[in-house]
Amino acid sequence: MNLKTTLVGIAATVLLSAVAYAQTPATNSTVQDSATNAAAAAQMPSTKKAERAANRAFAKRVAHSVYKSKGMEDSDIVVFAKAKTGQVTLAGFIRSGDQDQIAQAAAGKVQGVSSVKSTLTVREEGGS
Repeated sequence: MNLKTTLVGIAATVLLSAVAYAQTPATNSTVQDSATNAAAAAQMPSTKKAERAANRAFAKRVAHSVYKSKGMEDSDIVVFAKAKTGQVTLAGFIRSGDQDQIAQAAAGKVQGVSSVKSTLTVREEGGS
């Protein structure tokens, strides 16, 4: 039993010294790397925030173009846009199928638009 206790003690000592050796103090480059990673993580929300702001501004320009087009009276259209890719989705209600074509054409003329998808629904007369 004495030999068993001694071997367990030696194994524990070797294990602890290996763990202590693996935890060397941080060098300047390690500190700089962790500071760089922390700065990059802090900038992530601002990048997403800027992307959302660009998407809203792009959608606003497209919506302005759609609503200024002749024949778009009594339409209720919401524009979803991705400024980075130029993809635009039109959603909402229109009075006739002609308004769908007018809205798509107006949206496609805005600078930066690469594709237009329409999910517009023709509203029945007298419906709300």
